[in-house]
Amino acid sequence: MTIVSPTVPRATVKNPAEDIMGGLLITIFIACILYGMTTLQTFIYSQKYTKDGTSLKFLVYTVWVLETFHTAFCIKFIYGYLVSGFGDILNFIRVDWGVGAAVICSVLVGMCVQGYYTWRVWIVSGKAVIWTFIIAFFTLARVGFGIGSSVLSYTLPDWVRLRNLANGIATVSGGLGCAALVDLLVAMSLTFYLKRGSMWETGSFHYKQSTSMVNKILLYTVNTGALTGTASMACVIMFACKKDSLIFLGFFAIQTKLYANSFLGSLNARSHIRSTLVSRTHMFSSGSRGLQFSIPTGPVIEVTRETITHADEDREDFVARETQDLEMKAVQDLKSEALP
Repeated sequence: MTIVSPTVPRATVKNPAEDIMGGLLITIFIACILYGMTTLQTFIYSQKYTKDGTSLKFLVYTVWVLETFHTAFCIKFIYGYLVSGFGDILNFIRVDWGVGAAVICSVLVGMCVQGYYTWRVWIVSGKAVIWTFIIAFFTLARVGFGIGSSVLSYTLPDWVRLRNLANGIATVSGGLGCAALVDLLVAMSLTFYLKRGSMWETGSFHYKQSTSMVNKILLYTVNTGALTGTASMACVIMFACKKDSLIFLGFFAIQTKLYANSFLGSLNARSHIRSTLVSRTHMFSSGSRGLQFSIPTGPVIEVTRETITHADEDREDFVARETQDLEMKAVQDLKSEALP
């Protein structure tokens, strides 16, 4: 006789790691992909722009090194939550030490990139002190808020207190808010000054060329500023509203990668913009009114002068006069073909 044991239905227990760490894991993967793009852009820059100044090269390589450390710290804290602390539910509410280190690296990357954009505003604006000072002030304020957030991550032991403490909310919101504000001010400043600087006479050759280049630069600046600003706002919203998840850390990592890629992309795009303008240029220009001279594409008349020596001097003078007449006629024909 076979005895069948009764089946007892198991209670379905929801995996807490899915809600707390699922979004963070996916966003960290995306950040690592963006780090690969940063490395590629750094390599392209090192190959194409060997004649750039030493300070600019140093800034590029500094950003890449900081990005490398930032990626390493992101991998460290995600490894600590999912591997080292596997099976420990309480480990999810502890603040891993890699978080504070990643925040410091992120703040330094943002300072380098936004400092470079501030310098661009300073140059394009004709060294406008007040406007540049305002942008630089909020850039440094973002650095201060970021350092404050990093310090709190080491002084407070868990996410519950950090995310509900007023100081924690203030430092995170203040830092990300300043970052978004700097992006907006830089985009507005470059738009205003570049548009004002390109106001040449409408319809002239220089006007068309400068407007085309300015539009390309502004399109890139506004788009990258919108991306980084959107990432900043997403971080603030996730930090304040989604208390049961650490996905805001992933958006924070993505924002850092977007800053680095926008900076390197703006440098590497220079040759593309120049080559595009050169390929579209089929005329030479001269003068303040954009006088245009077409390059003749018709048949070319080659004139050769041959001196024939005869004993008769009158015959030699006659041949010389005839040759001069032919040359003058050929020059007039070339002029008539060159004019539109």
